[in-house]
Amino acid sequence: MSAGNDLTLQAVRLAMSMSQLRADFASQNIAQASTPGAQAARVDFASSQGLLEQAIDAHGRGAAELPLALSQAALRPASSEHREAPGTPINLDEEVADMASANLKYSALTESLNRHFGLMRLAISGRN
Repeated sequence: MSAGNDLTLQAVRLAMSMSQLRADFASQNIAQASTPGAQAARVDFASSQGLLEQAIDAHGRGAAELPLALSQAALRPASSEHREAPGTPINLDEEVADMASANLKYSALTESLNRHFGLMRLAISGRN
């Protein structure tokens, strides 16, 4: 597999992990919504997005190596990116929208991977 394909797969894998984590946080917020004084928990993917941008830049320069940090981040986005949103009450409509958005992104990424692997199977089998 070429470095470009590996980069694509790792980037999609990271994006899927980020969508899953976003849905997990929305789920936790929904579960705690009826708790008096509960505050929304958010996840910030600034460092993961920075890794994706570095990988894209490295790929554009023709770098053969996939940054190790991207590969590790794809396994699990940094849990340190979790933060409480002080003073922000939980808004159920917002949390449901966040969960739906994460689901749509995850589904789109899954479809993208399915097509990618389908093309790889065709290339390997030699059929049109």
